[in-house]
Amino acid sequence: MHELLNDPIDVNVDFTGKRVRPKRVFWDNRAYNITTVNLVHSAHEGTKRIFYFSVSDSCNFMKLRLDPEILEWRLVELYTD
Repeated sequence: MHELLNDPIDVNVDFTGKRVRPKRVFWDNRAYNITTVNLVHSAHEGTKRIFYFSVSDSCNFMKLRLDPEILEWRLVELYTD
């Protein structure tokens, strides 16, 4: 199942050098332990640079959006079996 969302989430991350790696996502009163970061890319929305992380846990794929200017994370896509 594929869902397009725009839900605010909390994310625990690791920092390695200048890289951010999502480790755990908190959404809908649940915690998802991220096992794989599949892709990271950025896009411009007006004058802002927004970062997108395609991540997965043991059974879900998620697309996360980070606005670094306001430090806001959002879950924008969810793929489940």
